[in-house]
Amino acid sequence: QNAVITTFGKMTGIIEEPGIHLKIPFGIQKAALVDTNVYQKIYIGYTENADGTITPVANESKMITGDFNIVNIDFYVEYKVTNPEKYLYASEMPEDILKSLVQSQIRNVVSSYNVDDVLTTKKAEIQALSKELISAELETYDMGLMLIDVKIQDAEAPTEEVISAFKSVETAKQGAETALNEAKAYENAQLPV
Repeated sequence: QNAVITTFGKMTGIIEEPGIHLKIPFGIQKAALVDTNVYQKIYIGYTENADGTITPVANESKMITGDFNIVNIDFYVEYKVTNPEKYLYASEMPEDILKSLVQSQIRNVVSSYNVDDVLTTKKAEIQALSKELISAELETYDMGLMLIDVKIQDAEAPTEEVISAFKSVETAKQGAETALNEAKAYENAQLPV
């Protein structure tokens, strides 16, 4: 933790080193403790309860893809405080601003991919692009926060009917690919004959 010291309400110093430090009593000086270099987390699309159970938050996880399909995506975001003074005084609620910023940028990125890519092959690319855009916005806002990582926890279709239809489509694609491979193998076997 770092201690941000205020004297008569004006910031007068930051104490970073451990040990005993004194401040003037009677409200003349106050110390606000800020956790720095500690990874903190934000959940998007779900909340983790104290007992370790997970509660979904549907309005956060529901997103529209570039081909106008709806998907449920849960994200896990890690960040840390890099500047305690800016964290305390540059904005009123930095965590809420960060969460809104993360949701906005993630929705922006997801809306540029089609549903197949979001659910299967492009998750790492979506994470990397989201992290890049969020980090750039955080530098603009300059709230004393630094983004560490953005991870997709889960990505799925919004209802069971859509999930089963998506699985059927994937099965059909794999069947078509298998049939093409078998036809190519037959062709290659028959050409020499």
